[in-house]
Amino acid sequence: MIFENSQIQVSELPNAEGVDFQRLAPAYRTVEFIATGILFSVLLFGWAMFSLLNQLPVVWPVWAALGLWAVLFSFSMYLSWKRWEVAGYALREHDIIHKHGVLFRTVTTIPFNRMQHCEISRGPVESAFGLATLRVFTAGGSSSDLSIEGLPVEEAQRIKEFITQKIGERKEEL
Repeated sequence: MIFENSQIQVSELPNAEGVDFQRLAPAYRTVEFIATGILFSVLLFGWAMFSLLNQLPVVWPVWAALGLWAVLFSFSMYLSWKRWEVAGYALREHDIIHKHGVLFRTVTTIPFNRMQHCEISRGPVESAFGLATLRVFTAGGSSSDLSIEGLPVEEAQRIKEFITQKIGERKEEL
């Protein structure tokens, strides 16, 4: 047997940019806004309690802190909007691709033959909007697992069944 290790031209590799990504449900944008609103409401309440309990006079540091809160709140709402615009996923014949991130963009591709199992989870806010999170667990450990948030429940179920079928086919081949 002769061992060959031919060079592959990078220009001939498939392009992930050419993939048609599915967008997350529009309701997920609302869920992101609610989560951000809850976080910043808690921060504002905490700051108000701190100010009242310490009897801080209303002077420039208090107004500066409120101004900083308003800027951070606005920026976080903008990031929530952009996070929804950027995020997407694609199922292909041999793998699943997920892209996310505003400041730090990440595109993750996981082949079906590396997947161990998948599950669907729903928090209270997601449930109220008919959304779910699909979690895919791989053989590479928790750092290589995948979570796709903001999927309609029916869509998450279909994807889970498809992935489970692919995992079963792989195990039959072994």
